[in-house]
Amino acid sequence: MASSQTEPPPPLPSGKSRHRTGLFIAAFVGLQFLIPLSYLVREDASDDRFTWRTVSSTEAETCEARASIQRFDGTEEALSLETLLHEQWVDYVGEGRRSVVDAFLLRQCEREDVQQAALFTKCDDERGEREFSLRCGGERAYETTRTAAR
Repeated sequence: MASSQTEPPPPLPSGKSRHRTGLFIAAFVGLQFLIPLSYLVREDASDDRFTWRTVSSTEAETCEARASIQRFDGTEEALSLETLLHEQWVDYVGEGRRSVVDAFLLRQCEREDVQQAALFTKCDDERGEREFSLRCGGERAYETTRTAAR
């Protein structure tokens, strides 16, 4: 004889238990919407790693970057980003990703006899041209933005 014929069905969950389950599911689904949208309130809006734009973009924007340091004696020295950074980080610096730019400029300021580090980026999209500079001894790079004329 089958057990389904002899055993009664399990009792239905109580109203309190169903209410808790419903709240848990609603909170879980709500977080699934809110977490990806958190990039909108971040300081660095150019960081698109976790957005649908990274998957849906058909054209790859091209960005160029060049960097230089100014020494205390007044001489300016151009830096080769490709020799200082990994290829992917060169792309991040070129895009002007704030956290990477700040870290790069701070690292250049740690070099001997450096008064100021500067980074210039030029992109073929709405970001246009931007210049970041950091007077060594500071904590945050100063940004100057010039949008390219179309």
